[in-house]
Amino acid sequence: MASRPPFETHFSSILETPFRDQLQKGGVFQVVNHGIHKEVFEMMFCEDKKLFDRSFNEKVREKFSDLSKNCYRWGNPNATSPAQYSFSEAFHITLAEISSYSNDGNNFRTTIAMYVQEIARVAQMICEILGNQVNVNSKYFENIYALQNSFLRLNKYHPCVFGSQMFGLVPHTDTSFITILSQDQIGGLELKKNGQWIGVKPYSEALTVNIGDMFQALSNGVYQSVRHRVIPPANVERFSIAFFVCPYHETEIEFSFREYKEQSERDVKETGDKVGLSRFLI
Repeated sequence: MASRPPFETHFSSILETPFRDQLQKGGVFQVVNHGIHKEVFEMMFCEDKKLFDRSFNEKVREKFSDLSKNCYRWGNPNATSPAQYSFSEAFHITLAEISSYSNDGNNFRTTIAMYVQEIARVAQMICEILGNQVNVNSKYFENIYALQNSFLRLNKYHPCVFGSQMFGLVPHTDTSFITILSQDQIGGLELKKNGQWIGVKPYSEALTVNIGDMFQALSNGVYQSVRHRVIPPANVERFSIAFFVCPYHETEIEFSFREYKEQSERDVKETGDKVGLSRFLI
């Protein structure tokens, strides 16, 4: 059997085909040949599941909440209507926080650190290659592992028991440069294209990458931040791990990342929803 091409060569050649036009319009693609071993994903999902299996009281008290005020989330506490409520749990772990975690006799911190090291390597190549296509200065993506505002979000989606109107994750765009998603085989991720919601079929070991608001602004609209949502599974739990590549707070595009992030947080508190990049294009 012929060996697969290295990730960088494979991905660069893809961008020389009509796929590049589809990416610019659709804002999402899937990546294989990324070099992350299957065992790394298996270990990460094992820790993911063990984390969510803890009791609710344990998840919200000192061990996790001291590290970040927004570390653990159940649903959307700022929702003002059922349409804004997400039927899911999530842990947010910034890169700066990883060293603060204790292994507690297991492999949680070690596995998180290993996964982030691997996914940051892939993110570095993706951002640089995409940036080169639109003449973006590579300084924005220097040493992604050191971008302390980048973070992991571990997700658990519960089987929906309140009817089809409940989302696993409400429709939104991501604030990040890019988001790299690893998901199980359950499915449920959908993106909006030409006014229709399209399901993203999960493939074993493939990474799903979507353009975020920061990259849309950075590329002057050449790449589009994709609006997406998650439909909760019918009878089983669904797990996913998202890595959000975010710049330093003082990084300036037409506005600083800090300004964008703080405005987004105000919008969510006031309206229950994130207005997103359109707020800064008005």
